Amino acid sequence: MSCRVALTTSRSPSKITLELVNDLVNSLPGVAKIVRGKKSFMVLLEEAVACGARYVAFVWDRRGMPSALLFYDVGHRAWKPYMLRISGVRTRRDFPVFVARRPPARSAVIVDLTRGELGDIFAEVFQYPLLYDLDAVKGRFDTVVLIKKGEGYVVEFLGPDLGPRASSLKIKKVIYRCID
Repeated sequence: MSCRVALTTSRSPSKITLELVNDLVNSLPGVAKIVRGKKSFMVLLEEAVACGARYVAFVWDRRGMPSALLFYDVGHRAWKPYMLRISGVRTRRDFPVFVARRPPARSAVIVDLTRGELGDIFAEVFQYPLLYDLDAVKGRFDTVVLIKKGEGYVVEFLGPDLGPRASSLKIKKVIYRCID
């Protein structure tokens, strides 16, 4: 299995967190899921190296909801200096219409309508093209990662028809921290 990003959770994740992770793995090409269980951090890194991942993305869970997204750079053996604070998740079941799970994506693009830091972070980690015009991507990619303003940022995962493809996230803020 070859991947650019290995995605995992904190221990004992909630059903909402698992659904989010499964949607992300299905919607983002080059992303593979590592089932956490009781594995130590070193075992997770070994599995990430075995699948060829450059980054490990952790979805932290707090009180039954995803609360943060952190990234570990496998090549540099260091945490990235930012953490994405998740303030809400809208699952496929929460949409007003039925959103069926689509086949795994083979191509993706990031459209950042905010022209902010979040688009740059996603482009660095996932290595997808970063664009600023939504009309230019319709029908050209399996997944469109749309970043727009809300209370912080709203990240939507759209299909080629620009309809919903997966869960959406509310990112309250990007927290920069000192990593030694």
